[in-house]
Amino acid sequence: MTIALISPSSPTPGMNTQDSLSDLVAKLSVLTADEVVVMPHAGNAVRFLAGTDEERAADIMAAFSNPQITAIMTVRGGYGSARVLDRLDYDTIRRHPKPVLGFSDATALQNALFARAGITGYSGFQAGFLQTETPTELQRACLSVLAGQPVEHHGLIGLTHGTATGVMIGGTLSVFCGLLGTPYYPDVTNKIIVLEDVGEEPYVLDRLLTQLRLAGVWEKVAGVALGDFTDCVAKDPADGTVSDVLQEHFGTWSKPVIRIPYGHRTGRMVVPIGKRVLIDADQGILKEL
Repeated sequence: MTIALISPSSPTPGMNTQDSLSDLVAKLSVLTADEVVVMPHAGNAVRFLAGTDEERAADIMAAFSNPQITAIMTVRGGYGSARVLDRLDYDTIRRHPKPVLGFSDATALQNALFARAGITGYSGFQAGFLQTETPTELQRACLSVLAGQPVEHHGLIGLTHGTATGVMIGGTLSVFCGLLGTPYYPDVTNKIIVLEDVGEEPYVLDRLLTQLRLAGVWEKVAGVALGDFTDCVAKDPADGTVSDVLQEHFGTWSKPVIRIPYGHRTGRMVVPIGKRVLIDADQGILKEL
């Protein structure tokens, strides 16, 4: 297996050249025992972006077009992957399918690739985590999915009741909502949507969830997996908590809603994007089918 590293979003602090990514490549190579290649512009930095839109899109296309590359992984999140979506050749991508692993801002790229080209992948891991993290359960999960083993998690918490199966889409709530109304937003009919976020006040999360409700998303989905909403604390305690928001939006649902340890936190889990899953809110199960 050959893994290509791309930087479709923000530059990685302290890694402003391709050479500076060498330590990260070494760690990933040891972790996976695979060859790791850094795409030509992955170490670039232009303001808050890891290179120009043209450069970042070119790296994505080069990674898909290269028959030697078998998987693609983002270096970090931040912001910017949505800016390249209209610069990609989805016909070419569709002819060269390979899994894409990423997290956070990669939500835009991963959901667009699924919507326009049927590309699947996993959310919850990115190469940049190896900068600071020692071998963890997350890294073992990354190895597992790269080896083709389906995701399966038990001991989860049901917010409502019931079971559902469907293709999982979603990721970071604010990024996912940014695709609404664009050609890169996936069809949500009978899907399982996974959502998490970081650093947003409860009223902002309420606004985003209301946007999805008003767009008719909740009427169409089969179920929802809610991750963590890290550091999402109101400046004014009178505004309430994230739990209040989630309970108000989902607490009376007749569809299954399950809580999972996925998000901007340690101990996060890896979840599939574009793959069929089962969620069981009564037994606390999420598994890839």
